[in-house]
This record gives sequence, C-alpha cells and structure tokens, in this order.
Amino acid sequence: MDNMYDFCIIITTYNRPNMLYSLIENLFKEKGSYNIHIAVFNDGSSEKYDLTNYDVKHIRMYPNMGKQKYYVTFNSTFSYVKRIDSKYFIYLPDDVRLVDDFFNKVKDKYELIPDQNKICLSILTDDRVKRKNWANVLAQDFGDYYKTQWNDLCFISEKKFFEVLNYKIEEIPKTRWVGNPNLSSGVGQQITDRLNKHNYGMFHTKSSMVIHGDHESKMNKTERLKTKLITK
Repeated sequence: MDNMYDFCIIITTYNRPNMLYSLIENLFKEKGSYNIHIAVFNDGSSEKYDLTNYDVKHIRMYPNMGKQKYYVTFNSTFSYVKRIDSKYFIYLPDDVRLVDDFFNKVKDKYELIPDQNKICLSILTDDRVKRKNWANVLAQDFGDYYKTQWNDLCFISEKKFFEVLNYKIEEIPKTRWVGNPNLSSGVGQQITDRLNKHNYGMFHTKSSMVIHGDHESKMNKTERLKTKLITK
C-alpha cells in the first residue's frame, strides 16, 4: 500500500457486529486530522457483518480459529501490517470504547516513556499489573505508567515491534490447555517471552485508555470475571 498513515488500527472481532460498528464510529469521530487506516479481522463469525458503509478493510477468516488457534489470526494481522506504512500501530478488541482525545493521549503516553528500549504500551489496564504475570516480575511504578514487561494484546507500538518478532507467532501446542481449558490463547505470553529475551521494555498505562464494559469476554471470560479493570 502506498499511503503513509499516522495510525494503523487492527481490530479482531467475533460475533459482535454492533459493538464493532460502535468502535469504528468512535475511531473516526476521534481521529481529528490524523490519517488513520482500520483493518478488521473477522474470526469466522456466524453473525452477519455489513461494513460497506465504513472506510475499513474487512478480512474474513474461515473457519473460526477461536482461542486455541488465535495465533493463526494474529499471524494474519502480522502479515497485513508488514505491508502498511504507518508511524503507529494500535491493536484493539471489538468490545471497547475510546477515552476522549484518544489518539493524542495514547500517542503522548507512548512517546513520553523515556526508555530507548521501549517496544509497546498496553492501553487496557487491569489488576494483573499489580502482580507477577507471564514475565514473572513485579511491575515498576513510573507515575503515569507501569513497566510490566508483558503484553496483553491491546496496545500501541511502532513497526519495530513486528520486526523484532519476525512478523510471526509460533504455533501454540494444544497441550497448553490440558488440565486448564480456561487459560488464555498464549499469544500474549509468547510475545512477552520473546521480547523479554531481547530486553525490550513493555509498559502499561496506569489508567486504561479504552473502556471495557462488564459484558462477557469471548476469549478469556474466567480471567475477566475475576480481574478488575483499572479505569481511573
């Protein structure tokens, strides 16, 4: 693609068309003078989606990959962003809303982190930042943000993030869920492990930059029920 964007937004969705429509409208309302590109990755939804009224790219995947093959969905997004020329990349689930002045706030939070090795800033914050998670290190408090050293798949980054990961998530074996089917997809954990091996800094905003309601999570409902979101 020949265009240069300020932000490329990747949204993954499954059977929540109305929430997705609201999020897309929210993104265009917030974009101001920024040049944005939105790509929606639809994971084999059975519900009907009609995105013809929106200036977005709609990638339909079949069959449904679900949680245990979420790495396949993520690899599709990685292949896509490889062709996109954008300053920033933002990954969002389909069931969030944006804080006011979203793009300016997220960009400023990311840019103000004085760490030469920063690689991503997660923008949906919950109680897990207060305990060891995936990286097995306690978060460091730096005022407006935490250095957590883990990624939760709702984040802002630059293209270096994908380059370091070679634009690929390795296959996650189904043995991961033996004895505990409630475990997450493993994608965030793999990203965390690989970026930590290269000593890159992973951060979380102290307050969420997106708003998540109390509706059920389709990917990891057990964790969402027990883990409190941090919105203030």
